[in-house]
Amino acid sequence: MRLNYRVIRHTISIILLIIGIAMFFPIVCAVYHDETVPAQGFFFSSLCCVGLGALGIRFSRYKTTKIKAGESYLIAFIGWISVSIIGTVPYLLSGCGYSLSDSIFESVSGWTTTGAWVIPFETLPVSVVLWKSITNWLGGMGLLLLAISFFPVLGAEGQKIATAEMPGTAFEKLASRTSQTAIISYVIYIVMTALEFLLLLPTNLTPLEALTNTLSTISTAGLLNVNNCINLHMNTYTKLIFAIFSIVGSVNFVMYFYICTGKWRKVFRNTELRVFLGFILVGSIVITGSLYFSGGHGSLLHCAEDAFTQTVAYSATSGFEVDNLNLWPSLAKFILMTLIICGGCGNSTSGSIKIIRVVIFFKLIRRGVYKRIHPRAIKPVMLDNHPVSTTTASNVTVFILLYFAVFVFASIVMSLENQDMETTFFTVLACISNNGTGFGKIIGGDFSMFSPFGRFFSAILMLGGRLEFYSIIMLFSPSFWNSDRVRS
Repeated sequence: MRLNYRVIRHTISIILLIIGIAMFFPIVCAVYHDETVPAQGFFFSSLCCVGLGALGIRFSRYKTTKIKAGESYLIAFIGWISVSIIGTVPYLLSGCGYSLSDSIFESVSGWTTTGAWVIPFETLPVSVVLWKSITNWLGGMGLLLLAISFFPVLGAEGQKIATAEMPGTAFEKLASRTSQTAIISYVIYIVMTALEFLLLLPTNLTPLEALTNTLSTISTAGLLNVNNCINLHMNTYTKLIFAIFSIVGSVNFVMYFYICTGKWRKVFRNTELRVFLGFILVGSIVITGSLYFSGGHGSLLHCAEDAFTQTVAYSATSGFEVDNLNLWPSLAKFILMTLIICGGCGNSTSGSIKIIRVVIFFKLIRRGVYKRIHPRAIKPVMLDNHPVSTTTASNVTVFILLYFAVFVFASIVMSLENQDMETTFFTVLACISNNGTGFGKIIGGDFSMFSPFGRFFSAILMLGGRLEFYSIIMLFSPSFWNSDRVRS
């Protein structure tokens, strides 16, 4: 396969430049809090990223931006591997003595918005906590999409790169140019982030705690519970803000574009959005009843409050917890597990399978039943009054099968850690869904009980879940590297 190395180098250089600029904020934070060693680490990392990025952009100019579909997945893979490696440097240079396996895990968990941890937050320097929340925010929307928005030189080929990174069945354009779509998406993202931050300021959280948790909840990464600050101030208002903006981050961003342009009818009629909100509503009601009638969980209002917040957290794959879920009834835990698997909407910051795929998959099952009864009937799968193409239907089926195949294989590998069955299964599910937590020993997103191998394998699963597996599995396919010899 002949690769367009100049385009690949140029795109990676842009990402390096963006990361180097993003490190400016932790540098300021470290200086303000007298964290000398972390400040030096961030400064060194930022200088290297900016320098390498600028040199790469300068010496990787190209005459054509023509790239193949396979190259876009390779760019996504190299880009995310690069940011994961670079993200480990601030941890290693923080002066706290973190190991390489811990640093890699924390970096990948941050970029993929998984929210799991092996280093207790109270031991992290304040600047490093801010850095992890920044990686949550950047990783939630996607670094390649940000690169396209600031550097539209990729032209029409930028859509291929965006498709390889953005979760969902397809990358939906909001404007005639992909770069304009990226800009619109990030403007919406920034506005929602600013709004949540302003709404959290009246709470008892400090401005820094409000900022870090805003960056983490809008990106559906969870909460950064530094020094138990969230538990101390988790009143009804705070829970509601976290829950609402977790929903906001897990809704298809195309819906916000429709709202801004006055196309409310498209929003109200969107099947994916209605099913997603319906799942949250039904899940909240069922879990509320389960908690209340099982006893020991307070009044009906308190049960409803916890049920709604937890349902949203798991539906949006934010993964934060407001109670010890190991003590919840089996019915409530089963509902939450189902919500983790389904995930949020496509073209959002949430993880897992995505509601749009679940809807199409069940429509395919219903059509299969109908075709058994009426074998000669022509019955297309319809979604929002539009037929679903055979290519899309096939891709959805293959992805769901691949998702559960990875789950089974990864569970076998994680069983080598010799943890109990519940912990093993939910560890894998937490990683590939980017939810970051579950039941058993990993409650609260704590992965510290695993060996360095288990942590490294978990990081691979997180990365695979964020890229929806294809960008990684493709590299092991002989047809990918010999695509020039393969007949179309």
